[in-house]
Parts: sequence; C-alpha cells; structure tokens
Amino acid sequence: MISDASLTVAIVGAGFSGTMVAVHLLKNAQRPLKIKLIDCNDIGKGVAYRTTSNSHFLNVPASTMSAFPDDSSHLLRWLNFNYHTLKTWLPNQPDSSLFIPRRVYGIYIQSVLQEAESTASSYVNLERIIDEVVGINPQNNGAIVCLKNQDNFAADKIVLALGNGATPPPLSLGKLQGNSNIHPSYIRNAWSKDALTGLEVDDSVLLIGTGLTMVDMVMSLCDRHHQGKIYAVSRHGLLPLSHQPSQPYPNFLTKNTAPKTIRGLLKSIRAEIKTATELGYNWQSVIDSLRPVTQELWQELSAVEQKRFLRHVNRYWDIHRHRLASEIGEIMESLIIAKKLIIKFGRIGNYTQTDSGILVDIYKGNFHVSIQVKKLINCTGIQVDYRNSKQSLIADLRNQGLICPNPLGLGLYTLPNGVILDAQGQGSSLLYTLGPPRKGDLWETTAIKEIREQAQLLATTILNDLPLWVRPVAPLSTSNHNHSSELNLLFRQLFDQQSSTYTYLIADLETKQAVLVDTVLAKIDRDLQLINDWRLNLCYCLETHLHADHITGAGQLRKLTGCQVLVPKNDRIKGADGQLDDGDIVNLGSVNIQAIATPGHTNSHLAYLINHRYLLTGDALLIRGCGRTDLQSGDAGTLYDTVTRKLFTLSDDILVYPAHDYKGRTVSTIGEEKMCNPRLSQRSREEFITLMEHLDLSYPSQMAEAIAANEWCGDRP
Repeated sequence: MISDASLTVAIVGAGFSGTMVAVHLLKNAQRPLKIKLIDCNDIGKGVAYRTTSNSHFLNVPASTMSAFPDDSSHLLRWLNFNYHTLKTWLPNQPDSSLFIPRRVYGIYIQSVLQEAESTASSYVNLERIIDEVVGINPQNNGAIVCLKNQDNFAADKIVLALGNGATPPPLSLGKLQGNSNIHPSYIRNAWSKDALTGLEVDDSVLLIGTGLTMVDMVMSLCDRHHQGKIYAVSRHGLLPLSHQPSQPYPNFLTKNTAPKTIRGLLKSIRAEIKTATELGYNWQSVIDSLRPVTQELWQELSAVEQKRFLRHVNRYWDIHRHRLASEIGEIMESLIIAKKLIIKFGRIGNYTQTDSGILVDIYKGNFHVSIQVKKLINCTGIQVDYRNSKQSLIADLRNQGLICPNPLGLGLYTLPNGVILDAQGQGSSLLYTLGPPRKGDLWETTAIKEIREQAQLLATTILNDLPLWVRPVAPLSTSNHNHSSELNLLFRQLFDQQSSTYTYLIADLETKQAVLVDTVLAKIDRDLQLINDWRLNLCYCLETHLHADHITGAGQLRKLTGCQVLVPKNDRIKGADGQLDDGDIVNLGSVNIQAIATPGHTNSHLAYLINHRYLLTGDALLIRGCGRTDLQSGDAGTLYDTVTRKLFTLSDDILVYPAHDYKGRTVSTIGEEKMCNPRLSQRSREEFITLMEHLDLSYPSQMAEAIAANEWCGDRP
C-alpha cells in the first residue's frame, strides 16, 4: 500500500449533524481515512443535547427521532434495550408517542458514534478533538486547520457542522437605550453554563424572547424551585403552541400548484385548515402535511417574498411548526395562570443598574412599563447570520472569500449536495456543510429528519470526492477460500422491527439458487419480493434454532415456493424436510454453507458459516452480548464453552451476523467480540454462569404461541 494513501476529513462541530457525518464515514469508508471530529464541548451532544436538565424535552415524539433515515425504529429499540439504565431520566416506558429528555438523546447520539467507531474497518480511524477551530488556510488540494489551543493539522476535506451557530451570540446591548456599564453578572446568555449563577430563589428575572429557548430557561428555573417572578418579553409576546393528537392529512400543496406569494400561501393554508376542521382534523394535521414540501415552497419564493415572510410571518410559523410536548405546555400554562410567569410584549427601551439589579423599561407604542429584576437573560436563540459574525472561523472564511453568506442572514449559499459556494459563486472542492447553515437555501433544515438525510448524503459525497486510491492487488491465497464464489455471492440482511429479528438471504447469482435463514412469518411478502427482484429460486429455508420470540415463515414459504425446510437436529421439530448436524454442508452452486453446532441458548442450535467469511450466529453470539439460557433447556456453561472454545477459535476477521439486535447494530467480527463483548470477554466460566443466572428477564411476549407454531415450522396443524 502506498504510504500516503490515508486522507483526513475534518468535521468542525460535533453536535448531531457533525456526529452523524462521522458515523456514515465510519460505516461506509472503503479506503484508509482519518476523521477528526472537533468541538469546544462534549463530542456528540452539541448545544441542544448537552443540557443536564431532565425537564428539557425533545419537541417531537421518539418515533420520529431515529438517527438513521432508513431505520425509523432505531431510537425506540435503543431506548427499550437500555431502559434499565435510562429509567431514572425517562418519564415512562418508551413508546412511539413518548417525548424524551434531550439529555437522553445526547447519550443516544454518543452511543451511535461509539458503535460506528467500534465496527469500522481497521484502516478508518476517528479522533475526537476538544478545541476551537479559529482558521482554515487552503494549501494545494487541502488546507491547514488552525486550532486555538493545539497544534494545527492538515485536512483534505472539511465539514462545517456548526449547527445553529458557531458560538452563542452575546446579548447586543448596543441596541438598547440605557446604561452600557451594566455589570456583566446581571446579564447572561441562556446558552451559557453560568446563565443562572448567582440567582437567588426569590429573585425576579427577565427573559428576552418568548420562544423555545425561553421555555427551556423557565423549566430550568422550575428545576431550581424558583419562587421569584419570571418575566418574558418579545415584540409580540407569542408562545410556542403544544402538540395535540392529530391524524395524517393529505398533502394539498405542491411547488407547481402553490401560490408564489406569502399572502397567497397564507390564504391557501387558512382555507385548508377551515376545510380540514369541518372534516374532523385539527390545524396541527394541516401544518404537519406541509413538512414534505416546505423546502420546495421556500425555493419557489422570490427573494422579496422570502424577506416578507421573515418580517411578517416567521414568528407565527415558528409557534405553529415548532411545538412543545403537551406536558411542558401544561406546565407553562399553569405558571401563567398562577402569575409566576408574566408575558410582556413590546420592546426594551431604557435600562438602568440599581443597587438591587436592573430597572428595565418595556415600551408598547407610546406607553411603557418598568420592571425591577435581578438578572436579564438573553433567550432570543442562536442565529445563523454569517454576514457580520465576529466568530473567528467565520470571519476568517469570509475574509478569504471562501464562503458566501446568505443576504437574508440565513447561513451560507450551498449546492444541493452540501458543497459550500465561495464569494464568486463557485463550488468549493474543500468545504461542505449541512443543517442550519443551509437555511437560506432550504429553510426547513434544522430538524433531525432533514439533518439525518443530509448527513448520509454528505458522507457519500465526500467519499466520492476523495482522490482516487489505487489499491494493491491482493496476494494469491493458499487457503480453501474460493474467490469466484465471493463474486457470485448475494448476501442480504433484513430486519423485522416487532421482534428485532434479522433474516438473511444468501444466493449464488450464477445458478440463482437461494436460501433464507431465520424467516419471520409477518415478513414473507418482503422476502418473496426480494427473491423475485433478483429472479432467484428459493431452495431452502434454514433455522438456527427453535425460536421463542417470533413465528417462522418457513412453512408458508414452503407452500408458496416449494422450498425445503432444514432445521437443527431436534426431536421437538416435527414438520421439517430435513435436519442438520454439526459439520453438515449446504451448497448453492459455488456458495458453501457449513452448519456448526452451537448449543447453550437452546439445547439444539446451529450457526452457519458462509464461504468461510460470513458467520450467522443465531442467538448463540450477539453483538456485545449472547442469547439467554433460561429457556428451552438452555445451559449457561454449555453456551460459554460453545462460544469460547468453538466460535472464538475461528479467524478474527470472520464477520458476525446475529439473529437479533436491539440497538441498531448490524455486524461485528469474531476478533471484536473476543475483545469487547461484556458478557464473555475477560470473564471466567463460573462468572459467566453466575451472570446468566441473575439476568432476571421477562419471558418473550409471544413465547407460547411461537414455540407451538415453530415446532411445526410455522404451520401449526
């Protein structure tokens, strides 16, 4: 391999957007790559998710917050798998409607990154850097990245994953008509860690802004059992509205049919809400139906109309589009009724420091009211206006002409794939971005749904943009591995959300012979469609063991395709066409499937080794775990011997594909599990037995039904 084959991608910002770009690079890089993930604070959390308050909730339910666009249940599976650890912070057992604390979501993001790092190829490396990037100096085909406190380094590609802003902006006192010598301890930013430092329980406080940031600050004050008056002020005094149960509403606008003016759009939306209400829907359903087309509607507006939207409509859009969890809305309403939270609308005029704090004048037209507070906190949120930002990195890029700020103060001009445009409007070969910095181009680009899709696309774009890498020819192998069979092999991993079961399709593309391993009855239509797409002939359905958590689809597939059902040697299974024992081989043309006896989870269990490379481990060995041993004559000591003496003696680079996973993990290796599996690594046989005897797990919900059906291959007579 050439010595300079490894390239470097620097990701500036390690909140959700930057972390997910790193995750997709780790998962998909097929060449040597160094990834440097840089942030001033916790890697993987960003501003929004590093909160320590259990009262700061996501403003959408967990069912929509998966980190992966093609795996919508990933977060829910992770929450349920880790509930025993997280239940101190979770209000209820996780379900699709639950609004979880943002601190829990921050842990989730870090977990996703850790899993991607642990399963990445050995030649793909991640480095976490806690520091601030203050400048970027282009050199040759890359750049030197300048850090505030550490040595500079070279990078080939750079992602600006700055979220809602490179740094939280200070409150601009220059816009206020008052004493500019106010002591800084009286004025804080909501995003700073010391926002409430020095505030006594009975002190009054003024929050500038009445949006979601203000709500967070009110909840933080409630956590502290604050008793003093809380004032909140904004020009119109509008508060975010709450989520309410709503039904999906059909899309009623497209970029071709929608009016091209803000006035026309408002008229159309109001009319649709009236129609929807008459049909039994609520306004939330109508607003949510706009989500898939919001970016297109924004892009169809002229610059004049976009500016008109920002001036006249944005504040109303925000409170309807970005809503609160209903329980938070109820708390806010109760505080207002009790007059503990007082909403003011108007503008701040004069302010004066007094012996006991700050005297603030709030003007409404020609009238004003004065309030005395101990502390003033800026809750106006974080902006993405890069036109005059004094943040070191943004100023450096702007001065060099490497970026082109949006004239409306909405981030940067970009290409559809996230490439940043320079001051001359040319696409950069160095800089990329995603999320809020693309707000001027997309408008709807601050939520997880949009950012997770952009992160996946951007990682692919970067990998495709890397310089060509000439890989060396692999040496001739003296092993029994047949390379021609690898070329003919089709291998697909399929997932059932309800039972968290992986089904595997293996086929020889030359002979078109195929097998399915560990099918699920509810998913046979999916499996048949894939078989038809590839024009395969399903020859066999294989089972790793008698399942207790789902009903196999093998019997139904046999009826539909004429395939044979092969199972581990087991007297309980009555309806199979054949039974497999240790060492038996199933051939599909040049594809070789070897059965390996792996008892312990159940007394009759097989793993399947495909072409000496892919190991389907069933429930014997899971990623960072193993199957339980308290059902179906399972035995902990037998399972320990099976894994340590049989599976762990296989080659370290053999890929491990389990029958189940509850955290979204898809593949591991023998070597990795030997080192990292917490149940088996560095644990004696006696310690393992003790551990397995005290898991205290509940029985699978479908156990009685599943076992009875699976004894007849899913066809209970």
